[in-house]
Amino acid sequence: MTTETKRPVRVETPPIDIFENADGFLLRADMPGVPDSGLTVELDKGLLTLRGERPLSEDGERFMAYRRRFHVPRDIDANQVSAHFEHGVLQVTLPRSDAAKPRKIPVVVG
Repeated sequence: MTTETKRPVRVETPPIDIFENADGFLLRADMPGVPDSGLTVELDKGLLTLRGERPLSEDGERFMAYRRRFHVPRDIDANQVSAHFEHGVLQVTLPRSDAAKPRKIPVVVG
C-alpha cells in the first residue's frame, strides 16, 4: 500500500484580460513565476481551464497554484485554439469558426 503526501497549496485566481473582435477572443492571464512545465491549458466540452503551479519553497514541499475556468461560446473553433506563454503571461487565442464570422454579402444589381 502506498501513501501520498500532500503538499500545502495556496490557490489564486490569476488576473485575466479578455479581448473580443470579429475573429474571436484573446485571453491574457498573468502567472508570474510559473515554469513551462507547470502550465496546463485544457478545452473540454466548452469549458476552458487554465492551470499553473510554481514553487514557494526551494524543497518543493510548498507551492502556489493558479486556477481559472471559462465557459467558451459555441461558435469557437475548438480545433484552432492556441496558447503561447512568455515572461509569466499566458495568451490563449480562441478563434470563431468560419461559419460564425461576420461576412459581407455581395449585392448583385440589375
